[in-house]
Amino acid sequence: MPTLGTWHRLSGLAIFLAMSLLSVASYASSPDQEATVQVYKKVALSTVFITSSYLTSEHLPQGENTGIGSGILLDQDGTILTNSHVIYGATKVTVMLQDNHRLSADLVGIDPVTDLAVLRVSLPKGRYTHAQLGDSDRVEIGEKVLAIGHPFGLGYALTTGVVSGFGSTPDSGEVFHERIIQTSAAINPGSSGGPLVDLEGRVIGINTALLVGAQNIGFAIPVNTVKEVLPQLLKHGRVIRPWLGFMGKLLTEEVMNLFALPMRPGVLVQGIEPGSPADRVGLRSGKLRVTIEGEPWVLGGDIIQEVNGQDIKSPQKFSKVMQALKVGQSIELSIVRDGTAKRIHVTLEERPRPLLPPGRPDAQRKIEVRPLKSETDAAGASRQGFRAGRLVF
Repeated sequence: MPTLGTWHRLSGLAIFLAMSLLSVASYASSPDQEATVQVYKKVALSTVFITSSYLTSEHLPQGENTGIGSGILLDQDGTILTNSHVIYGATKVTVMLQDNHRLSADLVGIDPVTDLAVLRVSLPKGRYTHAQLGDSDRVEIGEKVLAIGHPFGLGYALTTGVVSGFGSTPDSGEVFHERIIQTSAAINPGSSGGPLVDLEGRVIGINTALLVGAQNIGFAIPVNTVKEVLPQLLKHGRVIRPWLGFMGKLLTEEVMNLFALPMRPGVLVQGIEPGSPADRVGLRSGKLRVTIEGEPWVLGGDIIQEVNGQDIKSPQKFSKVMQALKVGQSIELSIVRDGTAKRIHVTLEERPRPLLPPGRPDAQRKIEVRPLKSETDAAGASRQGFRAGRLVF
């Protein structure tokens, strides 16, 4: 007959086993874990691996002449979405489907401004799963997301994280990604062009860049940007945008107060493209080059305050006004030149298409952020407006 001590030991063992089984059952049935697994299985079916080949390798490290990336199958016709920089300048593009079929891809359309490109392949017989596009305007900070791609070409891989912010990338020269998605999900070389999805498996972004020197900071192009440019890429092979031909920066009170120059709020013209509409109507850029908290400025140029009577004194207003303009439209610029208000009329043309280089197989966009020269941190400088991004139109 078991002694009292034996009963105690058996009882303790039973409790330990029961707790262990409960823990295992709890882990195995975790709703969050199961949802992640199911989303991966679903989205991986519509994610492809892309290899780009180039004519020359003179500018490439260690003689490489290929680039890698990821893409998303959009329909049963073999339409594939990826990043522009994944296939930009390639002489041959090969796509590998989830079932290991390798297919030659044709370029349908490309837009370096939004870093998007569309390919097409002839799908083998059989039904292939295509991606479900979500609504990036409904995404909130803190929402869990999953990034799927082919990091370093090692095969399908999943990383998880959250939406950690919105805004433009630190090196942004355009304003078309005013709500670019920042995520803590790891994005590595080879993941570019792959999907960033929510827990329902809906694509909310296209993975596009990582922040060099930072931990767990990546960027994805909002899927609603995709929806805006995709019809034009499919129809025209490009996005038709109006073009004025200047580059500028928004002036802030802090910058204006530093100099005894006639400045007013607006977009300070920093450069003019030769032969552009802006050049032909006499829009002027400055010549005085200065550096403010590590940020280069060119002072003394025209300050654009309004377009067709609409205020453009903030990034949001500038983007809204400019995106509503059309090729061939005549517009009126309200500017300040040497402290005097002027009005200039100009007709917009189509933005010239960039020439494709012999090859540029960037496996991943990498954003370099320079350290500030003062003791002010990056967040503080951003709040002060010293690191204002370029506005190109």
